[in-house]
Amino acid sequence: MAQQQKFTDALSLIEQVLINLLKNAEQAISGVSNPKIMIDVAINQRGHLVISVSDNGVGIDRDILSQIFIPFFTTKSEGSGVGLALSRQIMTAHKGSINVAANEPCGTKVSLVF
Repeated sequence: MAQQQKFTDALSLIEQVLINLLKNAEQAISGVSNPKIMIDVAINQRGHLVISVSDNGVGIDRDILSQIFIPFFTTKSEGSGVGLALSRQIMTAHKGSINVAANEPCGTKVSLVF
């Protein structure tokens, strides 16, 4: 039973990461004509599960890309700056990683690698 509880707890944390990514994507597409959020699940060349959340929003300025995982860093007037920092901690604690890339020609793609 203890192992089942650990799995359930881990799943809840990963769910929170996905909710955070979807909320960020929703905010990014606000005001965009023909807004889209895409979720993709695949196995990469190394055999790892990859869940990606992409949007066609305004994107992340390349000048701040290196700062987005720093706790309390935010570009949002109503943001706390803990969402992506906490998401990275959760992924690291579960032997995974989180990667962010520009989603050409616009938008952002965030990938969770397990």
